[in-house]
Amino acid sequence: MASSVLLVEDDPNFSAVLALALELQGYLVHKVSGGSQAMEFLSRARPDIIVSDLEMRGIDGRALCKYIRRISANIPFVILSAFIDPNSPGDLDDLPADRCLSKQVPVSELVQIVRELLNGSNGELPPEDN
Repeated sequence: MASSVLLVEDDPNFSAVLALALELQGYLVHKVSGGSQAMEFLSRARPDIIVSDLEMRGIDGRALCKYIRRISANIPFVILSAFIDPNSPGDLDDLPADRCLSKQVPVSELVQIVRELLNGSNGELPPEDN
């Protein structure tokens, strides 16, 4: 069964690009446009990973991340923000997210990070079967 991704993004164009990239890699993507919709989704289902924008109206990515950590420490959480300097992503070290990334990160890199977090690895490939 495909791993599920909850994509929380208020920019419909950016959301569509990310969703397509993840779907092409076989992930089941659930798109919502804000933190309150994400919380509503989470009341019904548990995704395997959450990728969320930081700056959103109402419940933002920071509040959503903290909420997720109160209900489950096991769901990987990735924050994306246009306000993170891609050369200094440590700007959000106070957040309990697994990764905080600039929206300038290549989509392929985001897909790789999602894969790594779901596999529980740090970028190392599993051993090949001989």
